[in-house]
Amino acid sequence: MGITREELLHVAKIARIELSEQEIEELLPQFNEILSLLERVKSLPLSDETTIKTTENMDEFREDRVAPFEDPDAIVEQFPRREGRLAKVPRNL
Repeated sequence: MGITREELLHVAKIARIELSEQEIEELLPQFNEILSLLERVKSLPLSDETTIKTTENMDEFREDRVAPFEDPDAIVEQFPRREGRLAKVPRNL
């Protein structure tokens, strides 16, 4: 199953993308290659219970807790430019 030139132009119109003739010639085979790969994936013999994992590692979260910083003035002293306890930075417009 592939897409036609007209379908590609329709997708481009929906996405509000203008395509040159050269881009159409390059994209059409690429789209069709992607679609053929998806067809291969759809044909895999998977049951409803099949799960696919890329790794055995699970996300590990740490407990959120407040940890006071011992010497905040040490950070302020490292600012190259400061006004009182605030860092002074160039104006961004």
